[in-house]
Amino acid sequence: FLRTSSNPGDIVLDCFIGSGTTAAVAQKLGRRWIGADINKGAIQTTEKRLAAIIEDQARAASSEQLAMESSEAPRPAQLGLSVQRVNDYDLQIQHNEAVNLAVEHLGADRTKTDSFFQGTLGRELLYIVGFNHPCSPLDLQAVAHELEKRPDEQRDVVVVALGRELACEPWLADYHRVRPINKIRLIELRTDPRYGKFFEHVPASARVRFEADGDAVKVVIDDFVSPSIVERLSAQEGVLTPQITDWRAMVDSVFIDAAYDSEVFTVAIADIPERRQDLVSGSYELARPTGSDRPVAIRITDMLGEEVLVVEER
Repeated sequence: FLRTSSNPGDIVLDCFIGSGTTAAVAQKLGRRWIGADINKGAIQTTEKRLAAIIEDQARAASSEQLAMESSEAPRPAQLGLSVQRVNDYDLQIQHNEAVNLAVEHLGADRTKTDSFFQGTLGRELLYIVGFNHPCSPLDLQAVAHELEKRPDEQRDVVVVALGRELACEPWLADYHRVRPINKIRLIELRTDPRYGKFFEHVPASARVRFEADGDAVKVVIDDFVSPSIVERLSAQEGVLTPQITDWRAMVDSVFIDAAYDSEVFTVAIADIPERRQDLVSGSYELARPTGSDRPVAIRITDMLGEEVLVVEER
């Protein structure tokens, strides 16, 4: 289908990439490709699959095998790939867990006897919108409807959400014009001046050595830390809380570019453990392309999909 409906160099889009079959075929046929999926496992599976294909193509290109192939095997449109995180699929947590996290973060009082409001924040009733979607006027209307069923309730309400739609502001303005009591205010946990650090991300980091001897380069990862993984493991209470004794247990894959141009990451070495219990090597040797003055770069991806790029200083 891709061969007959597209030309070499065209862009192929698969919005539900799954195991990466569309991207894999596009890569082999010399097409550029973009893949998307909300499932983190699908992204990691696709990345491993494409990295293996690209590594084989890069090896063939370096030995000039591609130049001797027939037109049935087009030159690849690219020998690199990158993963862009454009949503928060790793934050799609259960609503009960979201409520407990938000209550603790806000310093609110939890109330489990109320079937609608989750507690109180000072003198205000507390309503927490599910973290699987931003607050919308429908969420605010649900709060207003609940208040109508409680004519004796005099307290104001604070609504807490992870994101909000632009239509919330005019809805609140209209509501406050006709409602003298039960004011509603909205706390957005990303941007609120007081509570806006609910999800404060500390990026992963790596300590890497580049040892050059002529055109030969040895790349050694001395250490790697993913605060997000450490935080998640520390949140698992009990005597069986997992412990990280080897930094490699946090790493999903390692890619190395022998001549990084700061734009396209061309895979020269791909270290992707085949089995779940296997670990990456952490030490790699490669040859710099003849006559190249570009630096070697290494891209480390942790088990949550976060990437760390370290470039050789030259």
